Amino acid sequence: MESVSGYSSKSVSSSNMDILQLLAFVVLPVRLVYAWMYISAPLRRVVLASGKLDPNSPLWVGHKFNSFLPHASNILWLHDFVRYLVLHPDLLASFLWVFTIIEFLTGLGIALGLLSRLSAIGGALLPLGMLLGAGWQGATCLDEWQIGSTGVAMGLTLFFAGSGVLSVDCLLMNKYPKLKESGWFKWLGSGPIFDNPAFNKMAIVSALFALFVTMGTNQYFQGGVWGKLHNFGKVLDVKVSNAHIQNGNLVFEAYRISGSSAAMAWIPRIDLTKDGKVVYTWDQKAITSLPPSSVKNIYINKAKINQYALGMRLGAKAIITLPLPQNLNLTHGQYTLVLHEIGGQKFSTTFTY
Repeated sequence: MESVSGYSSKSVSSSNMDILQLLAFVVLPVRLVYAWMYISAPLRRVVLASGKLDPNSPLWVGHKFNSFLPHASNILWLHDFVRYLVLHPDLLASFLWVFTIIEFLTGLGIALGLLSRLSAIGGALLPLGMLLGAGWQGATCLDEWQIGSTGVAMGLTLFFAGSGVLSVDCLLMNKYPKLKESGWFKWLGSGPIFDNPAFNKMAIVSALFALFVTMGTNQYFQGGVWGKLHNFGKVLDVKVSNAHIQNGNLVFEAYRISGSSAAMAWIPRIDLTKDGKVVYTWDQKAITSLPPSSVKNIYINKAKINQYALGMRLGAKAIITLPLPQNLNLTHGQYTLVLHEIGGQKFSTTFTY
């Protein structure tokens, strides 16, 4: 039995050896698929589409990272962390390289069964971070929420199962017998932990934690447990704020907070109204004639003007300046600024002049 399993009969009961061998084969499909999920991401970014790690490329994953920001949870200060990196693109570029390397090492460790339990914990923490940051995205299937929640559960499953006989951990224990008795290797590698009195409680707590994370984020991001369902990834929205008149210009802040990350928000018309009546309109010609200096971008994802309209990527936040005609006599009072999206939606804010 020892030649097959790599565990001595002195340290592991026969029944536990049987369980270890059985689990190695039971979790093998999950383990291989889970490993490929982590290995394929670095493969895409480094080999198949190398522009994904180049800040000067339109493929840069920093743009995707920026799209997490509008509704990212601030659990463990994650929203603040994402915002800080988005405001510091050079640091974000380094972070994405480090993250990519960690993903690869995690996938490799799971695939090979090398420090299997440590790799599995890494495999659970990585999707947990994505889940809390981007679980609201997905226009049709709540993509990031599904990937993140199942990723956490799969990582925890592999942690308790280990990789058993189908692992480099097992080969190492055969070559270095002292590892079989090492407590740290049992918890980081694939050694037997079933005899630990805390094993059952830990497994139950982990299962409840995975369920809590899944249901909690489902409710937090989508209202999927009770109340009214909502999908930030489906309905396009632009938050308009801080409108004021300054030096003969109308200045306001626009923040694209929802909708598909694959689609732009196009704004070909902007109205200034008072008491329900249009005071002035910036039509398509006026908007497309604005100089680039009229748009001051704050984040990596940009609001920009082309020959058709003002366009905004998901996560874009910008201070926009619109010139007012000199002969426009504005009276004091409350005004409403209305942005008209090409799909018919309107985004507005009120301010006092």
